[in-house]
Amino acid sequence: MNDDWFEVDEGELSPPHTTLVSIVRNSARAWPECPPDATAVLVFPADEEEEEDARAPRDAYDAAWDEAFAAGQAVLTLIVDLRHRDQKLVVMTLGATVAGDRLFCSERNSSTYHPEPITDIEPLEATGSPEELGRIAADWFEEIVSRSMIELDRKPWPRSFVPKGTPLPHGHRWVRNP
Repeated sequence: MNDDWFEVDEGELSPPHTTLVSIVRNSARAWPECPPDATAVLVFPADEEEEEDARAPRDAYDAAWDEAFAAGQAVLTLIVDLRHRDQKLVVMTLGATVAGDRLFCSERNSSTYHPEPITDIEPLEATGSPEELGRIAADWFEEIVSRSMIELDRKPWPRSFVPKGTPLPHGHRWVRNP
């Protein structure tokens, strides 16, 4: 079990990645309903072989991985699982991937951690220094983690976000952050 948010063996991280993880970790300590064990750090070394689906289209995300690996740089992914407050199950997985000087934040497949547009979470792409990318990733995570989420009574789907302070609609229950 993690004792701190985004726990990782610091020896696995390059100095820029250490800076970025520290910034996001410090922010995470104030996120509502996000315990340390709901976060993870994945490090993909440049020498790691990646299986490719020859039919899969190459997008900016995949191209950034290729460029980072070609430059001998590891790729870093930070994961946050949003959990149902009563049922203790993961209702959504969020990820922020840093490849070189590029950041990709999006909803993720909870098994592969690959970007997957499942709900209306707006993905974000940015470039910058590790400090800038750390602040951008922390802000992106915090905005989504802080959202209130509801679901219909007796039906686990669909779940939806509602603005903070919105009363619970009839026939719904709180999933996160009431």
